[in-house]
Amino acid sequence: MDSISDNDIARSRVDPRFKQILLAKALERLLAALSRMQHDPAHADASGLRHLRDGAMIAVEVADLIRRTEEQIRLAESA
Repeated sequence: MDSISDNDIARSRVDPRFKQILLAKALERLLAALSRMQHDPAHADASGLRHLRDGAMIAVEVADLIRRTEEQIRLAESA
């Protein structure tokens, strides 16, 4: 995913589906980075493990945002 532009952010505020796509792409990138860190011996120390744990917690938060956005979309479409 390329970097997120100001236009992307503005669009995501008015287009829930676009927001969901941006969040999903960000989650994919985060999970890929966490996987690389997990298999990199340089991150096997306490600091690296803490970063992995923090990254995993952020991934859970992003996944929750994606689910909430999906719920909002479903509610809006059923109204």
